[in-house]
Amino acid sequence: KPNQPVSMKDANKFLLGSILDYQIPAETAWGNAKRLSENILGDPDKLWHKVTSVTLSEWQSKRKEYSLHRFPKGHERVWTIGRRIVQQYDGDARKIWDTHSIEVTLYRLTDLGVGEQISRMVVGALIDTGQIKGKGDVKVDIHVRRVLGRAVLGHEFSLQEAGRVIDLTREMHPDNPWLLDRPLYLLGKQVCEAELPKCASCFLQSICVYYNTQ
Repeated sequence: KPNQPVSMKDANKFLLGSILDYQIPAETAWGNAKRLSENILGDPDKLWHKVTSVTLSEWQSKRKEYSLHRFPKGHERVWTIGRRIVQQYDGDARKIWDTHSIEVTLYRLTDLGVGEQISRMVVGALIDTGQIKGKGDVKVDIHVRRVLGRAVLGHEFSLQEAGRVIDLTREMHPDNPWLLDRPLYLLGKQVCEAELPKCASCFLQSICVYYNTQ
């Protein structure tokens, strides 16, 4: 709930879902996070202590059984990031953002190895729920890259052009670019699809380079 203190258990589960939300569908990532934390590990408060109570090699041996991520690295990073959270923050994800500073939180997340784009998503969610205050940037995922790229270029932005996407969204919504994240994501997922985009249903069609050059 917005502006309400969050428990260690919920904070840890939230961060687990965020870490898994990497090159797999978001609904799959969050479903797998819930299944791991609640069904497999027994819904512990000290989730990261539980994850890292086995060795890395033991954790890796559980990849097929747990089926958390399609890539071995996606499975491994749950343990490696979890280990750092235990060592640096006593296994309590809330301590990562306890200063309520966006800059410090971003630094701490990237230092843990969460990744630049996922760190932005985490910060945005913390802003949405009132855990920290300020403005954030969009998570430059495939949907955001496709929508903005098609609108302004006629084709999606590449992975290497994430910086251009950030700059563009900062120009579009200087007060808080993060507020563009959800509408762009939903537009890309539901309307501006990779194959057969539903351009007739898109509110950007009048200014979209892609639509107007077909």
